Amino acid sequence: MGLGNRFKLIALSTALLSSLVLGACSNKASGDEANVIKVPNADIWGEESSALKVMYDLYQKDHPKIKLKQVTVKEMGTALAAGEAPDLILQGPFEAEEAYKQGYIEPLNKYYEKYKYDKDMFGWAKNSYLFNGKYIGIPWNYEGLMLVYNKTMFDKNGWKVPTNYNEVTALVKQMESKSIIPFAWGTSDCAGCDDWWVSSMVNSVLGKEGAKQLFSGDKKWTDPKIVEAVQRYSDFWNEGHVTNKKSQAISQTDATQLFITGKAAMKLDGTWSLASDLKTDFEVGYAPFPSWAPDGKPIIPLGIGGGFTINAKSKHKKEVAELLSYFFHKEVVQAMAKNGIVEPIKADYSGMNFRPNVKEALDLINEAAAKGESGYQTYSYASPSVVEVLENDFASVYLKKTSVIDWLKKLQKQKEKDAKDGTLYKLENY
Repeated sequence: MGLGNRFKLIALSTALLSSLVLGACSNKASGDEANVIKVPNADIWGEESSALKVMYDLYQKDHPKIKLKQVTVKEMGTALAAGEAPDLILQGPFEAEEAYKQGYIEPLNKYYEKYKYDKDMFGWAKNSYLFNGKYIGIPWNYEGLMLVYNKTMFDKNGWKVPTNYNEVTALVKQMESKSIIPFAWGTSDCAGCDDWWVSSMVNSVLGKEGAKQLFSGDKKWTDPKIVEAVQRYSDFWNEGHVTNKKSQAISQTDATQLFITGKAAMKLDGTWSLASDLKTDFEVGYAPFPSWAPDGKPIIPLGIGGGFTINAKSKHKKEVAELLSYFFHKEVVQAMAKNGIVEPIKADYSGMNFRPNVKEALDLINEAAAKGESGYQTYSYASPSVVEVLENDFASVYLKKTSVIDWLKKLQKQKEKDAKDGTLYKLENY
């Protein structure tokens, strides 16, 4: 999440997961031009999207008579309705489903069969674009939340990486006795990023299956375990362990500087941050974020960052489908992964020349997924009305403008509304 600083900051939930805000609209639709295919601009997220250029170049080399025209789109929903959307589209699963219902997105089952897109793809990732038996997209990447910490500082002080709430509360006291900020955090430029904390809470106290039921089943947001976890965070924040109770006054960039300069020991972040390549005078470590249960085990919340769909109105659907097969070329997989943007496929990264921190983080989330120690990101899998509250109103809890239970009742009410509207995320195939 966060353009520039991350696919990242623009609210993890909006970078790919909302309808793609990409900049000023360039030219009008040219999908009807002979041998011209409109594709998303490869520069939309800087390094995070640079793999698109690799994919385009590989395809263009093999198909010199076809021109790939890179375009930007201001609002995809409007472009689709006006018939001005590109031939290849980037959309989150929910947006793709809504567009498919309106006849804007082409089903890909026959192309999955022809090109074997799913040969090495994780089943849960593939199923994120499954709707009424039709595969309507190809997942672009998956992301995981992690604990990022100053390993050199930890080693020097003999500190162990905490795995649960009890260990965290004991550790932060030692850090503060040395005038070290335990957690660097800032939301002045990304209020929605507070949602990451909620992801870490609900997954670690409910477990993988409990989180699944929270987002798509009968588990309530007012579950006692969630109430206790959110209260723990509110208390934790008010005790000054998160940027001395100043997180709302500083940006994510400011918080990163606190970490880089050694003033803060830890930060909550995700795989999207790897593209920024932190320049530090110390060794950076990665670990699953500690559980918010007193003696719990950490779980790494994962989520699909977005995916590819094909415009149903395109005159070049077959050509776009073949272009998408290049997404799984080794050079594209490597171009993605070197920036911490990993394709949701079984891949061997051992022979790839990554920065050490990238390999460590990728190995971390891959091992968690393999061991069943991964969960579900709220920004990816909570229903729309719930996500809106999570990303715009969590501060009211730790700022004590509302009680924990009243806030969670509000979330539950939104979930029930979404359930009636049929917009709960379908996780039965995950």
